[in-house]
Amino acid sequence: MLWLSKHNRKLLLLLVQNRDRGFTLIEVLAVIVIVGVLSAIAAPGWLGFLNNNRLSASQSRVFSTIKDAQSTAKRTNTPTTFTIANSSNGAYVVTSRSQAQYLEQGVQVLSVNKNTAPTAVTLPLTISFNAQGLPTTVNNNAAFTDFPLRITLNTPDTPNRKRCTTITTILGSVKSGSDTDCP
Repeated sequence: MLWLSKHNRKLLLLLVQNRDRGFTLIEVLAVIVIVGVLSAIAAPGWLGFLNNNRLSASQSRVFSTIKDAQSTAKRTNTPTTFTIANSSNGAYVVTSRSQAQYLEQGVQVLSVNKNTAPTAVTLPLTISFNAQGLPTTVNNNAAFTDFPLRITLNTPDTPNRKRCTTITTILGSVKSGSDTDCP
């Protein structure tokens, strides 16, 4: 390098330095393959996490809407109805004194069963609460005495994951359950 001029030496050093910058095609492909493998491993877990959160939020909405219908009936001393149904826009809950609230995207009402024998109830399900907040009729039929009444939710993506809300007694006691509690 002694025989190169000062200007040429600088140019040669610049070329050598620039050659070390950046990644080779092999390195970029290796990183893409690693990211793809990690995504394939993590994606099912992430989707399961999202579905669990959607189900839990929807279950909470059903539970709180039933409790709201009961408390509204007591507070106003007038009968109040609770309705749950599937629609083309998704499943929803509503009381006779509130606007419809849609459940989380992808969540559907899987079943509504009375008593321990799985007697299916048709949707939309309407439960009337009297002025004392006690459930009196289901779908405008005669006196409602066939307890418990279980509303089960799920998502089509994960049919084995279920969340349910159950009116357990004639006094209107409500509880929530998941998976094995929701046959």
